[in-house]
Amino acid sequence: MGYIQIPLYELVSRLPTPHPQNGLDVFIGLATVHLMILTHLTPHTGGWRLFRMGIIAPLCLTGFGYIVVGQIEKDDLTHWGTCVLMCIYSMRVLEYFVFFPAEENCHRIVPRSQIHPRAKSTHLMTPESNGHSDQSSPSNIQAGELEDDEVLIAEPVPAPFTLKKLYWSWSLIWSYRGIGWNYQCPLPSESTNHPFSRKSSRLSWGYATIRYYIIGYLIDDFFRSIRNIYGKEFFAGNIPYNTLNQFERGLYSTAVVIRVWFGLIHSWTISAIIFVTLGGILGWNDEIFAPWGWPPMFGSLNQLWKHPGLSTMWSKTWHGYNRRWLYVLGWIGIGENVLGLTHTGISSHPNMPPSEKSSNSSNTSGQISPSHPIPTSSPSSSSSTNQKVNLPTRKISNRLMIENLIKSFITFLLSGFNHDVGSFALILKNNPPAQSQIKTSIYLTDIFKLTPFFVIQPIGLILEAIFKINYRKFKIYYLGISKGKESSLLIFFERLFGFIWTWVWLGWTARFFVQGMIQLGAYRRDGDRDLYWNLFGGLIWGKWYI
Repeated sequence: MGYIQIPLYELVSRLPTPHPQNGLDVFIGLATVHLMILTHLTPHTGGWRLFRMGIIAPLCLTGFGYIVVGQIEKDDLTHWGTCVLMCIYSMRVLEYFVFFPAEENCHRIVPRSQIHPRAKSTHLMTPESNGHSDQSSPSNIQAGELEDDEVLIAEPVPAPFTLKKLYWSWSLIWSYRGIGWNYQCPLPSESTNHPFSRKSSRLSWGYATIRYYIIGYLIDDFFRSIRNIYGKEFFAGNIPYNTLNQFERGLYSTAVVIRVWFGLIHSWTISAIIFVTLGGILGWNDEIFAPWGWPPMFGSLNQLWKHPGLSTMWSKTWHGYNRRWLYVLGWIGIGENVLGLTHTGISSHPNMPPSEKSSNSSNTSGQISPSHPIPTSSPSSSSSTNQKVNLPTRKISNRLMIENLIKSFITFLLSGFNHDVGSFALILKNNPPAQSQIKTSIYLTDIFKLTPFFVIQPIGLILEAIFKINYRKFKIYYLGISKGKESSLLIFFERLFGFIWTWVWLGWTARFFVQGMIQLGAYRRDGDRDLYWNLFGGLIWGKWYI
């Protein structure tokens, strides 16, 4: 029995034929981003809010949508990544201008002396001018301290139509990971220590960043030779995935992941060097212009070894570009506001970002969060003793576990949709609407090539959580080993088991992503595609341009 196919060729046939990218296309993309920035200069009041929602939001969505369907870049994977980024910006338009206004839900975290030069208190008081302080329950969360005992607090939202509000908006829009904001993605310790701390020099940061980039470039260069020489027939779409042996599956899956990994590092590093250099020239040291605002995009394998598991992988090791909008639109917006599921996890406007103490990987897996739907330890044991965390204080029920799993599924589904916007763009590029075959061959299922990889991830998270719950009980009741009392040998085997589990699961589910990208033609080298110099291709196979 087949499944119902939903044809899209009538819709696609009405789209303009994509043209090669030109200067006007780049201008439209950048102008739309800056329209978002300038719009945040306006007051967040009734009339202006309607202006944002009814006029600016449609304009921005049109601009970003045009980049997806109206122009094409020569490199397939770059084009895919650009269109995924346009979807990210579109989701942020919905977040800021429609559902979760930034003035009510976002604020910068700055040194107390920047706002109150003579203040001595070490408690965080969320400013009333932010528009989201809770008068019935004033916050007294201990703020994280800088190296010189400087205290971080929430900055009031600047007044409309001021240069300070312009910088506030500039930082909000360009800060994908929320570094320096209350929604900052969890960072491993190596991303907050020297040379990525608030006291690190630009020189030491630059050395570490460039070294990291060079290592990434060499790794990507090697796997590019794998994609374009050793595995050329597979990446051209001529060999089915099911015919590969286990070694080839692992090697080719790694080659696909490395390309995505380094592609993000490449764009991140270029942006970081531009902003940090500009900050050094102008003497600006806030988050978007300072070294501490641009830590490495990914956590290290060492950190994943110490705290293995899918929860660590998705919450701290991976880049966190989409964490904010996936959480507020998926977990809270659809899951809690639309479906009416019980509120769990953090607020849409937390007072402070997660600290290393309250969000280290070994503890995060026991909290209720969008990256790990099923808690595996009590909230009291997973939070810092001197920091109140916005989590339930009682043991979570089976009902809440199921609801969290549903919300986790929603967030991963949105993530799959986000990546498949790039899939749609590649289909339009390689099968322009003007060609006759697309009018009778494109269906909805042709677009969602990558979504299966994402929607299956919550299953791995729940399996991991169930195992952790039962294993911890087994250690306590049958082995008499409480938390923190494990031997070094036991810790080693626990880490080894968790590390193997993480990569086995990701390797098994990667087939959906790898097959999807191959079917989309993301790695094809035929036609007029450019050739690039390749070090390992030349050294190993004698092919210096591939």
